[in-house]
Amino acid sequence: MSASQGAVVRRTPGDPRIAALVIVPVLATLAAVGLASAERQAGVTRLSAAEAERSGSMIELRSRAVGAATLVEVAQPADGMSLLAVTDDGRAVALADRVGEASGMLTLAGADGAQVQIPFAGLLAATFVADGSSLAVVDGRGALWSVDAASGHADLLADGPFVGSPVIDDDGSLLVLAVPSVEAPYQSHLVRLAPATGIAESLSEAELVYAAFPLEVGDLAIVAHGVGGTSVRQLTASGERLLADLGIGAVNVAVAPNGRIAFERDGEGIFVVDAPGSAPQRVGPGSRPCFGPDGSLLLVRRGSQRVALSIDGSVQAVADGLAALAGSAGCLP
Repeated sequence: MSASQGAVVRRTPGDPRIAALVIVPVLATLAAVGLASAERQAGVTRLSAAEAERSGSMIELRSRAVGAATLVEVAQPADGMSLLAVTDDGRAVALADRVGEASGMLTLAGADGAQVQIPFAGLLAATFVADGSSLAVVDGRGALWSVDAASGHADLLADGPFVGSPVIDDDGSLLVLAVPSVEAPYQSHLVRLAPATGIAESLSEAELVYAAFPLEVGDLAIVAHGVGGTSVRQLTASGERLLADLGIGAVNVAVAPNGRIAFERDGEGIFVVDAPGSAPQRVGPGSRPCFGPDGSLLLVRRGSQRVALSIDGSVQAVADGLAALAGSAGCLP
């Protein structure tokens, strides 16, 4: 796919294992904060399972198969914690005690009960690389970091500002949403960031991109706002083509690798577009839909619960509290 315009972003040496970012919707209300040093070794705490239990900070991961997907439930987190990311194998999660605040703690919790706690100057989002060895983190200012999951060591990749959750592409590049500021993201451009050079290349002329999702054919699906509302477009080597026009009121759009689309319409619940050109079908109440890896399962939020649905809307599993599908296609409910 062609890149239109490049921009150099100040950076420090980063972790080349981070390969791409899957994007979530723009968080327009989160406040920018000051950037700390490029390495956050000071203040990192590593706890064994026994130490976590003694300190009252024990976090338990419970995994179960639901169809072709794995549902990961996060038990016993502190009140107010948010789930930012889950590894593809479901054996580790990243949590924030606060999202968008001027300071916060990133907690990496493993299935064995061990934890790494890393202080940050605010947290917006995070995503693990495929093997779970590191993750990309967007701090409260919109700066992008690479964090080693074992040690908690962090390197600054780019100042940004960016919004959206880090996830990952095979060529070593990162997909991010570049914004004028985290406080006022009135524009959001999809860019591909090369960690080795700090150069960010624009991938689409759309001026308000909400999300981007890798497709199994090797292209990208982008969710963008235009004059007629929200649309989903496929970025190919030869240009862009419309996959679905969702109109006014469609929010929290998710696209599965097979091209299936889910979205939320305020007050009406969750809808699915099964194929390009087909009409949206309502699958039931809920918000913030996310697909499993093969697009056959949806996880949605219903009150404090996360509910796994088949595409016809039938309930396959229910989780009380924080949960996600391992290998989910680009978002968390």
